[in-house]
Amino acid sequence: METLIFWLNILKVALGLGFVIFIHELGHFLLAKWNGVKVEKFSIGFGPTLFGFRRGETEYVLAAIPLGGFVKMLGEGPEDEANKSTDPRAYPNKSVGARMAIISAGVIMNIFLGLVCFVYAYGHGMDEIPAKIGAVAAGSPAYKAGLRAGDEVVVIDGRRDISFPTLQVKVLLSGPGQVLHFGVKRPGDPDLIAMDVQPVREPKKEYPTIGVGKSEGLKIGAFLAPAGMADPPDYPGLEGRRVKAFVDTLAAAGPTGQPPRRLESIDDYARLLARYADRPIVHHIERRPAATADEGPVSERFELTLPPAQFVDFGLRMAADPVRAVQPGSLADRAGFRPGDQIIKVNGQDDFDPMRLPYLCFEQAGRPMTFEVARTAANGARTVQALTVTPDDTPPRVEPNLENEDLDIPGLGLCLPITTHVVGVQPGSPAARAGLKPGDVINSMTLKPPKPREPAQDKAKGRGARATPAPERATTFNFDDQSASWVAAFAIMQDWPLQEVDLVVNKASEPYHVTPEPNRTWFYPSRGLRFLLLVRKLPPQPIAAALRRGFDDTIDKILEIYATFRSLATRRVSTSSMGGVIMISTVAYDTARQGLIHLIQFLGFLSINLAVLNFLPIPPLDGGQMVFLVAEKVRGRPLPDAAVIAGTYLGLVLVLGLVVFVTYQDIYRLVTGYFF
Repeated sequence: METLIFWLNILKVALGLGFVIFIHELGHFLLAKWNGVKVEKFSIGFGPTLFGFRRGETEYVLAAIPLGGFVKMLGEGPEDEANKSTDPRAYPNKSVGARMAIISAGVIMNIFLGLVCFVYAYGHGMDEIPAKIGAVAAGSPAYKAGLRAGDEVVVIDGRRDISFPTLQVKVLLSGPGQVLHFGVKRPGDPDLIAMDVQPVREPKKEYPTIGVGKSEGLKIGAFLAPAGMADPPDYPGLEGRRVKAFVDTLAAAGPTGQPPRRLESIDDYARLLARYADRPIVHHIERRPAATADEGPVSERFELTLPPAQFVDFGLRMAADPVRAVQPGSLADRAGFRPGDQIIKVNGQDDFDPMRLPYLCFEQAGRPMTFEVARTAANGARTVQALTVTPDDTPPRVEPNLENEDLDIPGLGLCLPITTHVVGVQPGSPAARAGLKPGDVINSMTLKPPKPREPAQDKAKGRGARATPAPERATTFNFDDQSASWVAAFAIMQDWPLQEVDLVVNKASEPYHVTPEPNRTWFYPSRGLRFLLLVRKLPPQPIAAALRRGFDDTIDKILEIYATFRSLATRRVSTSSMGGVIMISTVAYDTARQGLIHLIQFLGFLSINLAVLNFLPIPPLDGGQMVFLVAEKVRGRPLPDAAVIAGTYLGLVLVLGLVVFVTYQDIYRLVTGYFF
């Protein structure tokens, strides 16, 4: 059955891509016939003929290399030199206006096809990823603008009907220094909140970002017990299963001894986990057949009780740098915190662990806390100020978005970097036993792949329910070049198999080998469930709404492609983000697996791409031919053959060079295992 589905999806992709090419060539063909030009050959693909027939004066061909197509008109080739001056049906003998119409017809047909595909998708209902924010990277442009997890962006620069892909494209194609104007819907606030966000391209990033992540839904994708969870249970139905035949949804949850609470969103679950981090949580899960997804009846209901987990750590207390950012309008902002403040005491204690601040603030929610901060004035004078703030119950974030992210304290609305300078070592801790001491500087951390174990051992240790494969290679975080932060490395360690970690300290040639241990006083909120991205079902739209949305998408896609060229030219976007036939085929296959509507929507996007790219002023593309025709119109006579030939060869070299480059990019992604 799997093999049949695979080949059916391949067939869908082949037919879809072929149809996009067919529509383009059909435009040329119809306008040529309309203008009385003799069409000798209509070909989909290049190279040897797989299938063909002749009807009337035209030969129709399906060729072996499906990388395009062509319409061969009388008088186009050098062998037709005589026809150029003698046959009125030859293409060169038609007026410049007629030839312009013939050349542009393919582009127009592709744009029209894109519009039809979008309207069809909206008219039949479709899934979309809403622009709901799942996480905001601490210190990022979005963070500094005031965006929070749970917010939904509903307007960008006046454009409504925003999905997360729309948000990504708007950010990706922003110009240097450009500010995006957001309209944000926040839970509990009836009015839209206006925010200005300026995307930035971070070092080593291929494109501009604002530092936001997609929101998850309540569909369970996998279960991977945290490192600090003792005796994790098996997840029913995962062992020995090669294909996911069902979809599980977390319907309700609650601590043992209390009635479970119905969950409306992943935010409800995050609050529950943070509040009862130290207690077992009973999860009520609904299972449906994968083929029916949301629409199908519940085939099974079961409970899964997941025990609490502790953070695993080394017994180190790290130094905190001054506050990097304070979110506008936040509790910290109203209390008087400012970027650059150095927190030196919390509730009168100067030996506080900065890594535990987000959790301490959550525990103290609703109760005043005092902070002493050292502040440096513009004239260099340093003062110490006491600030009082009452944190709210916003749950601490468990996982960072970026490898170089700061520590977020969401209960206050500020973030600060954590350095790898050791200021304290707990006696008897793994770090103390390994020989680390205050004053040491950790240069890197390496999380090694787990040692292979027999399935029976995994079962005995309660690991038989791992639905996510254990990492196969080591992961190293380098702190010296600031490409990674202690916050990110520490967070990832919580979900890594519990085993020995290599720490390079004080740039020594040999690392320290340290095995972290569960911290019995510090509970890790996560229970190991991995959730799928939030997908919203957009119902079938009335024809007027479908046309409006489809038209907006068509215009946006055209403008986005030209904006991409601008971003590539200004190096705002890296050329490594480009792809060719392999990437197109891969994305097309993935969309075919998701359903016919997704494939049609992708084909609409592809059709518009084909239209815009084919109209670039580069011979032998249609846009290059249009340049020749414009020059002929201006001169009053055709360009010299030498100029046309030279321009065509130059354009051909450029096109072939681009094909080689994007093919290399595709192969590189395949070799490195990286795809969008």
